Amino acid sequence: MATIKSYTDLEQSKKLAEILPLESADYCWGLDVETSHYNSSPYPCAWKDYSCKEYYIPCWSLAALLGVLPRFIEYKGDKYYLRFMKEYVEYANDEVSITGRCLHTTGNDNLADACYQMIMELNELKML
Repeated sequence: MATIKSYTDLEQSKKLAEILPLESADYCWGLDVETSHYNSSPYPCAWKDYSCKEYYIPCWSLAALLGVLPRFIEYKGDKYYLRFMKEYVEYANDEVSITGRCLHTTGNDNLADACYQMIMELNELKML
């Protein structure tokens, strides 16, 4: 059964903060100053709206992650369109077979992790 996850975890958020525009984050992880630990769930307020940014890490909801992914990419002269299901994200063309896939995520329990994986791959390929 797929895990329900609607936003990036703390480690994913830290990595995405290095490559995505921080304004694209619609949640944030808050640091409890007394315990020096991050809260167990992020705040539903954009990182850009906080004044003491050193106490917060941007976090992306599933909707924000989907918003970051391009609707299509061009690869080796062909156009591939974004498609997704519960546990994976792919860029594919109109061919139904696996040869019509350009990029495909695997091994994810949920769509948020699949989106994160695809964003990291697109970044590595300089296609984001």
